[in-house]
Amino acid sequence: INLIGNAIKFTKDGDIWVRAIKVSEKDELYSVRFEIEDNGIGISEEKQNQLFESFSQGSIQINRKYGGTGLGLSIVKGLIQILKGTISLKSELGKGSKFMFELPLKYSEKVETEEVVNYFKDISEIDLKNINILVVEDNKINQMITKKILNKMKLNCDVIDNGEDAVNMVKDKNYHVVLMDIHMPGISGLEATRLIRTFNKDITIFALTAVTLEDKMHEFDEAGFDDIISKPFKQEDFEKKLYEALIQQDSETV
Repeated sequence: INLIGNAIKFTKDGDIWVRAIKVSEKDELYSVRFEIEDNGIGISEEKQNQLFESFSQGSIQINRKYGGTGLGLSIVKGLIQILKGTISLKSELGKGSKFMFELPLKYSEKVETEEVVNYFKDISEIDLKNINILVVEDNKINQMITKKILNKMKLNCDVIDNGEDAVNMVKDKNYHVVLMDIHMPGISGLEATRLIRTFNKDITIFALTAVTLEDKMHEFDEAGFDDIISKPFKQEDFEKKLYEALIQQDSETV
């Protein structure tokens, strides 16, 4: 979804192809290659060498207009590596790009039911039905994952894909927690948080970011974030930070 979203984002006028190809098969283990190809703006050779690094966002102009790709791609690479796969890229500036990732997939007829697990138990006295969470994230796959976890936690959430609308929504509705992405089209998560802090000092705001470098931490503090949730996040850590924030708010209200 992330790679397809990037192809759509960077192909204003053109075509996009999505392919799945079985590469090999051995003992019910299939190696499948997925290809996402476009004839959009392409990526320079210089940027290709940095693209999967944790803090690569392309040019400032591209980041402002489209939201950048680097942080999303570093997460994609990490997820693919967790699944024992590989990812690669072929691109030519002005002609388009082809992203390819290969995964080992095991054939199975068994449908497994998901078990709902709450990792943090000290939450029983809070009425979760009245808790409102705002997710500010322009990446579709991250939106989907975050919303799914929040729904499993029995928490209400709204999802928005840009900082300008996030500021207005916090003005218009009583949110308990904001989960704020950093790199988005338009104003960044840092700028949006600074604006929110001019009229709301109490709301809890978490930065959702793949940036964990020490020299960047002061920027989050200065903008007014309460804490950071690193992407890709573990469900246990995600739940723990959210529940701790809600428990703290509840105790202060009491």
